[in-house]
Amino acid sequence: MKTAIIALTRNGTQTALRLAPKLDAAVYVKEEFSGVMDCLNKDVIYFEGPLHIVAGKIFNQYEALVFIMACGIVVRTLAPLIKSKTSDPAVLVMDEKGKHVISLLSGHIGGANKLAARVAEIVGGTPVITTSTDVNEVISFDVFATENNCVIENISNLKYISSDLVNGRKVGLFTDCKIKGKIPENIILISNLSDEKINEVKSIVVFSDVLNLIKITDKNLINEAGFNSLNNELHFNENEKKILFIRPRNLIIGIGCKRGTTKEDIKSALFDLLEKSNRSIHSIKCICTIDLKKDEAGLIELRDELNLNLEIFRPDEIVKVQSHFEGSEFVKKIASVSCVAEPCALLGATKGEMNGRIICKKTIYKGITLAIAKEEHEYTL
Repeated sequence: MKTAIIALTRNGTQTALRLAPKLDAAVYVKEEFSGVMDCLNKDVIYFEGPLHIVAGKIFNQYEALVFIMACGIVVRTLAPLIKSKTSDPAVLVMDEKGKHVISLLSGHIGGANKLAARVAEIVGGTPVITTSTDVNEVISFDVFATENNCVIENISNLKYISSDLVNGRKVGLFTDCKIKGKIPENIILISNLSDEKINEVKSIVVFSDVLNLIKITDKNLINEAGFNSLNNELHFNENEKKILFIRPRNLIIGIGCKRGTTKEDIKSALFDLLEKSNRSIHSIKCICTIDLKKDEAGLIELRDELNLNLEIFRPDEIVKVQSHFEGSEFVKKIASVSCVAEPCALLGATKGEMNGRIICKKTIYKGITLAIAKEEHEYTL
């Protein structure tokens, strides 16, 4: 976690310099304390002027900020900079002696709670955690999402789930993913969408890469449980139940394309395939292709726009699995392998010790071939 420590006083500077090596952190201190102790650490940055200037410059440069000063100073300084719990850095505040380490901002998604516990252990202080799910020792689904490399699709509904849990109510969980470990007592595992257990809860977490399992509607419920057996989907009035969608990042996209194919064309084809296969774009983990296309501008631009990794495979890797798929002599003449999209998707889904499978065979668009593979994970609540 890329971390910066900021201090304003002599004692705070000394504490910052002792803590920094443990966190591999940069240190920002006032110019007037440059002689507090001999420090050859190249990551010590001295600043002059008001705190809000330096805070504004570094707020989005680090994943975590540790302020050694009064909590009120930090609140007033950061207030204009705060945007969202999904994007703000973790913010900690601690006193000069390290007696109390406060998780102030982005406790769950940003990791401030865990970092506060770690810093407190290092300095011999007490971590101050105020998030209700932690103090009540109930599951927090934003922590679950972060630890399991997932995306919360509608973060605004998280508060309803957390409120039910901390107030002693049960929450439903529907998933087609593998869950390991003991299911907490306050979580009702819904095995299928026609399960009558749905009627026992007011809020539901849907954990799946599949779209449209549950639809929010203002129409009358199709039946008492809102289940439409013909379409295998649920329909709820938004006032009836609150739904939180969590998407596992488990889909691998294999791509082959003609030289010069634009980002817009690849993106259009990808979105069309996702819609037809009923899969969430939030579940894409990476896109994969052959090394012949490693500098393809359209792929690189798509990677950057969607903030995804672009995995590259060599022909000798592709040859090992291409026999499982229908090939083309035309492709073989150009790329020295008979197919690209499907083997690259499969290779991406089975890297390391991962298990994976093709869930959407190659689909051909104008100058573009796409396939989707799915990593098989076990997720821990």
